Amino acid sequence: MSEEKVKKKQGKKISIKVKLVLLAIVPALLVSMVEILFSTWSLTDGLKSETIDGLRLLSQATMAGFEEIEGDYRLDSSGDLWKGDVNLSENIEMIDLYTDGYEADVTIFYGKTRKITSLVSSETGKRIIDTDADDEVWEKVSKGEVYETSDIVINNKDYCACYIPLKNSNGTIIGMVFAGEPQAEVQSYISEKTITIAVIGIVALILVAVAGYMMAGRISKCIVKANKSLGELAQGNLNTVVDNSVLNRNDEIGQMGNSLEGLIGKLREIVEKLKISADTVYSSGNTLDDMASQSSGAADEISRAVEDISKGAVSQAEEIQDASMEVANIGELIENIVGNVKNLTQASETMGQSGDKSVATIGQLSESNDRTNEAIGNIGVQIDLTNTSVGKISEAATLITDITTQTQLLALNASIESARAGEAGKGFAVVATEIQNLAAQSENAAAEIQHIIDDLKAEAGKTIEAMNQTKELVKEQQVKLDDTKTSFNDVSNGIKVAKDGTALIKDSAALCDNAKNKIVDIISNLSAISEENAASAQETTASMEELNATINVLADTARELKNLAEALNSDMSFFKL
Repeated sequence: MSEEKVKKKQGKKISIKVKLVLLAIVPALLVSMVEILFSTWSLTDGLKSETIDGLRLLSQATMAGFEEIEGDYRLDSSGDLWKGDVNLSENIEMIDLYTDGYEADVTIFYGKTRKITSLVSSETGKRIIDTDADDEVWEKVSKGEVYETSDIVINNKDYCACYIPLKNSNGTIIGMVFAGEPQAEVQSYISEKTITIAVIGIVALILVAVAGYMMAGRISKCIVKANKSLGELAQGNLNTVVDNSVLNRNDEIGQMGNSLEGLIGKLREIVEKLKISADTVYSSGNTLDDMASQSSGAADEISRAVEDISKGAVSQAEEIQDASMEVANIGELIENIVGNVKNLTQASETMGQSGDKSVATIGQLSESNDRTNEAIGNIGVQIDLTNTSVGKISEAATLITDITTQTQLLALNASIESARAGEAGKGFAVVATEIQNLAAQSENAAAEIQHIIDDLKAEAGKTIEAMNQTKELVKEQQVKLDDTKTSFNDVSNGIKVAKDGTALIKDSAALCDNAKNKIVDIISNLSAISEENAASAQETTASMEELNATINVLADTARELKNLAEALNSDMSFFKL
C-alpha cells in the first residue's frame, strides 16, 4: 500500500476512543428506546384494562342504584321510561348522580334505545336520547353477556365502554346499562407517564455516556501505546519495548501487551537464525546451479543419440510392418485360391455325380420310348379290331331295321284282318297295335345305334390319324435321345478329366498355403522383435527426455533458490537487531 493511501486511510479513520464511547452509548440508547416503547405499550394496555374494569363497576353501581326503586322497567304510550311508579324520563337528572366527580358517562337503554343518559351532544348541548346502540352490541348483551371495548365512537368521540344486561325482576333482559369514558382522558394520562419515563431514560443514558467516555479514555491510551510498539515492529525495529502501563493491566489489553513483547523477542531470535540460513542457502544455490548446468548439457547429448537410435528402430519397424502387411495380403489371396479350388473340386464331384445320373436317366428314357412305341402299336391293333366290331354292329343295326320294317307290315296286316273279324278280332287288334308300337321303337333305336356307330367311326379315324402322328414324333424323339445320350457320354468323360486336374490344383494350393503360413510366422516374429526394439528405443528416449526435463527443473529450482536466497538476504536487512 502506498504512503499516500496509508495517509488517506488514516485521515478517514475513527479513533478507538470514539468507537468505545459509541459501543457504550448505542446499546444503552437502544435499550432505553425499547424500554420506553414497552413501558408505553404496557401502560396503555394496563390503563385501558383498568378503565374497562372501572366502567364495569360504574355500570353495575348505576344499575344497582336504580334497583332501589321498586317495580319493573316499562315504556308508556308516549315513549317515557318508567320503573315502577317513577317516570325516569322526567327525572333524567337522577343519572348524573352516578357520574358526579368522574369524566365518565352512563346510559340506561330500553332494548337498544337510549332513554336516560348523561351524554350531551357537542352540537346541540342537549342530552342524547332515543338513539340506538350498535346492533353488534345489543346482539351480544341481549344474550346475557357483557360487551366491553376500548375502541368505540360515541358522540363523535373515541370511548372506552362497558355494556351490561338490564333485567326485570323475572330475569328478563329488557335493556342494558352503559358506562363509558373518552379515550382522550386516558391518552392524556398515558402521555404524562411516557414523558416521565423518557426523561428517566435520557438521564440514565447521559450517565452511561459519561461513564463510558471515562472508561474508553483509559482503554484507548493503553491501546495507542500498544499500537505504537506494533508500528515500530512493522517498520522492522525489533528493539522496540512495550510500555509498562500496558503490561501491568490485568485485562485483555495487558495480555495483548505481554503477547506482543513475547512476539518481539521470538521474532528477534528467528530473524537472527534466518540471516544465517539465508547465507548458507545462497552459497548452496550457486553450487547447485553450476552442477545442474553441467548435467543438463550431458543429458542433452545422450538424449540426441538415443533419439537417432529410436528413429532408426521406428523406421525399421515400419518397413517390417509394411512387409508383414504385404505377406498377409498374399496369404489372404492364397487362402482365397485354396477356398476356390475346394469349391471347384466340390463342383466337379457334383457335376460327375450329376453326369452319371443323367446317363442313367437317358437310358431309362430310351427304354421308356421303346415301350411307348410298343404301346402305340397295340393301340392301333385295338382300334382296327374296334372298327371291325363297329362294322358288324352296323350290319346288325341294318338287319334290325329290315326286321322292324317287316314287323310294321305284319302289324298293319294284322290290324286289317282284326278289323275284318269284328268283335272276335279286337284282342288281336290290340296285339297288332303293341307290335306296331314296338316296331316303331325298334326302328328309333336302330336309327340311334346307327348314328352312334357313325360318330364312333369318325372318332376312330381321328384317333388313328393322331396315333400315326404320335408314332412319327416318337421316332424323332428317339433319334434326338440317341444324340443326347452320345453328348452326355462326352460330357461325363470331360468332367472326369476336370476332376483329376482340380485334384492336382488342390494339392498344389495346399502346399502354397503351408508355405505361406511359415512365411507369415517368420515375418510376425521379426515384426514383434522390431516393434520391441522400437518401443525400447522410444522408452529410452522418453526416459532421457524426462531426465533432461528433471535436470532442467533442477536447474530452474537452483536458480530460484539462488534468487530466493538473495531476496531473503534483502528482506533480512529490513530488520534492525
